[in-house]
Amino acid sequence: MERYNEKSDEKDAKYLLSYLDDVLIPASEEFFNLLSHNELRLHHVFSFNSILAHAVDYMVFIAKKRTNVSRTSFIKGFDERYAVDGCNHINNKFVLLDAVNNSFKHVELDRNRYKQLIDHYGDFSLHCLKPDQGKIFFDMPSYRFDYSRVVLRPIATIFNCGLKNTNDIDDFINGRICGSTGYGNFDYDYEAHDAIDRMIDYCNPECMDCGEYADNCDCPNFSYGTKTGKFNANTDPSFDFDDVMSNISGTREWSK
Repeated sequence: MERYNEKSDEKDAKYLLSYLDDVLIPASEEFFNLLSHNELRLHHVFSFNSILAHAVDYMVFIAKKRTNVSRTSFIKGFDERYAVDGCNHINNKFVLLDAVNNSFKHVELDRNRYKQLIDHYGDFSLHCLKPDQGKIFFDMPSYRFDYSRVVLRPIATIFNCGLKNTNDIDDFINGRICGSTGYGNFDYDYEAHDAIDRMIDYCNPECMDCGEYADNCDCPNFSYGTKTGKFNANTDPSFDFDDVMSNISGTREWSK
C-alpha cells in the first residue's frame, strides 16, 4: 500500500475511535476470557471475526477517501506492517480474517477475487471453521490450526493500542503506531538485578504462534500445508545462560 500521508476526515476518525472503544475492545475482553478457559463456541468466533473485520473495512473506507488504494492491496499491506514477530506459519492474518468474514456473509467467496487464497487453502465457507472441545479450528484439506489463537488473538491485540485521536488513526493506518503482541521484545536493562526475571522468562516462554505456555501449547498437532506446527518459544535472543547464572549467583552473594 502506498504511504497514507493524508489526514483523515475527523468525523470518520471519531467514528472508528468510538467503534474501537464501545464495541471492539469490550468484545475483545469477552473473547479473551472465553479463549483462556477454552469455552469458545462457533458463534462467538464468527461474531468476533465480523467485529474485527468491520474495523478493517472502515479503515479501508477512510483510506480510499484520500488515496487510490484498492481494498485488496490495503489489507495485504496491513498484514505486512502488522506481521507478528516470530510467527512461523500464518502472517497473512488480516487476509484470512477478511476471507473468513466474506465467506460467512456471502455464503461463498468470489472465486475470481479470492483465487489465490482458494488455490492455497481450498474452498472457504461457513464450514472452514470447526469447533473442537472449546477451541475453534481453521480446518481445510491441508491446514488445521486454532483459528482463535493463531489469527484472532494477535489481531485483537494489535487493535488494542490506545488510539485516542485523528492523528493516532492516521498513524495506525500507516503503520507508524504499531500495536503488537510484544513477542521478540523484552523490557530489561540487562543489569544484574534483572537476572532472576530473565531466567524465569527464559524457562517459561509463551508460544509466539498460539500464545500458550509449553504445557498447554497444541501447535505440534497443527498442520500448515506440508509443515507441522511446533512450540515456538518467545525467548530473549540476547539471553546468555552463563552470564545470567553468574549474575544470579552474584545477586545472592550481595543479598547476604
